[in-house]
Formats: sequence, structure tokens, C-alpha cells
Amino acid sequence: MFIDTVAAAKYFKANDPIMAVLLQRALTSERPISIPKKKSESEYFKSIVTSIISQQISVKAADAIRGRVETLLQEVDPNTVTKVDFWDLKNCGLSEKKTQYIKQNAELWHSIPVGNFVNMENEEIIKELTKLYGIGRWTVEMFLMFSLARPDVFSYGDLGLMKSLYHHYNLKPHYVRKIPATVENWSPHRTVASLTLWHTIDNAPVLL
Repeated sequence: MFIDTVAAAKYFKANDPIMAVLLQRALTSERPISIPKKKSESEYFKSIVTSIISQQISVKAADAIRGRVETLLQEVDPNTVTKVDFWDLKNCGLSEKKTQYIKQNAELWHSIPVGNFVNMENEEIIKELTKLYGIGRWTVEMFLMFSLARPDVFSYGDLGLMKSLYHHYNLKPHYVRKIPATVENWSPHRTVASLTLWHTIDNAPVLL
């Protein structure tokens, strides 16, 4: 499985003219959409740490904190996080709660079957990673897109995606049947559709 914009464009042309036009614009704009590349297993934990750092703060602030954490740890992995002093980590600019989450997740990481992710379905991975502290469904959906480069992911919990969907398809939040029907129609290329919708409002999430 990989993200294939050529196949997606062909599919949308046959199944969704609106998305076909939006994708064409996104691919040919001055700042075209960037296609996620699958990360190595050794980078997964760092992606989770990045997501926790980024929660509820600006991109600029998150970048600064992440830089200080990387300088402190050198390698962001469960071993270095377990060994580092709690207050040294917090002093990178993290809240006490986020510091707790990162430290606790380092202890739990061995129980997460990351080596099997390549063979697991999206929902199975969501079930596993939401066992971690501070990690909800939206965060794992971003992980699926940007760390695992899964081709068929959409997040109903992402405000940017939903805002763009409502606008381009003239939908309202209470259209309880039409909204999921529209999204399901994009399968098996929902990740490309998501990237396209973000592109129209220039509101893509921070890459994990």
C-alpha cells in the first residue's frame, strides 16, 4: 500500500468530479501538496512525542520545544526518554502533564506491537496507540497518514478537513448521511482527498 496520486486522480475523475478538480489544482499549484513518505519503525516513537509536544500550542512554539528536546536527548527514543531526568525534560518548555505523558509512554512503548504495524489494519493500530497517554484517535489518524503513509485515511475529528469538505461540497454538519457517504466514496484514496482538502485552506497539520 502506498499513496498514489496518479491512481487517485483517475479514480476521482470517474467517481467524484469535485475532488478531481480540487486534486488537479493542488498538484499543479505553486505550492503543490506534499505526499507523505513512510517512516522507519525506529522513528515511530519520535512521531508520538512530536504529536504530544504540538498539542494545543502554535507551530512556532512546538518547533522550538521539539528542538530543545532533541538537543537534550540527542536521540528521541524510549530508552533516552526513560533515562532523562523529569525536570530536565520539562524545562525544554513542556507542561508537567505533557512531560508525564512522554515519560509514561516511554515505559509503555515495549507493549505496543509496532513491529506488526505493517500487517495491521488502520483500526487495529488506532486501538493500540490510543492505549498511550495523551494520544487520541485524531493523533493516530495523523500518524497513519504521515508516519505510515497509509493511502486510505480520513479524520472526521479534524476541523480543517471538515471545514473544507462543508465548503466545497455545500454540506452542513447536520447532513448525517451525506457527509459519510461523500467521504466513503473517496476510498481507497481518502488520504489524497484529505491532503487535497487541507491544501484548499492551507491548513495541513504539522508532519509527525
